[in-house]
Amino acid sequence: MTAEAQSSAELTVRVSRLIKAPRQRVFDSWVKPELRRKWWLTGSGDQLRSCEIDARVGGRYRQSQMGGCDDSDVDETYEWIMEGEFLEVVEPERLVFTWHVNHPDEPASDERVTIEFAEVDGGTEVIITHRGILSTHLRDGTEKGWTTLLETQAGVLERD
Repeated sequence: MTAEAQSSAELTVRVSRLIKAPRQRVFDSWVKPELRRKWWLTGSGDQLRSCEIDARVGGRYRQSQMGGCDDSDVDETYEWIMEGEFLEVVEPERLVFTWHVNHPDEPASDERVTIEFAEVDGGTEVIITHRGILSTHLRDGTEKGWTTLLETQAGVLERD
């Protein structure tokens, strides 16, 4: 796994991970709610409370989870809502979508996430590039979050 946080002026995170599973299966786990629920876990290990995905250009996604935040006063009863619109859907190669999160201190809006799925020996390399983050504090948390989610996704897909 590699993680790269670029200079603070760019407010971009790039994280990658090899997942030992076929590319189509890895891609599907991002766009099918029943599959995403298996690996997108909260900090306490709970699944998403809700997950709706319309994976087509112009389609929307919306998911929510409960949980605290390591670096703020947000407690376990806070409901995080992540939502946005798909800008590109190239199955099974690439997803691009907007990213909005209701962070109580620093709401995220108009951020853009690109996920690339590269077929490599031994599985699929997943590369996430997240741009437009509003602060270095959020950038660092975003890097940690995507890294953790990719680890969890790999564990689930490599076990099933």
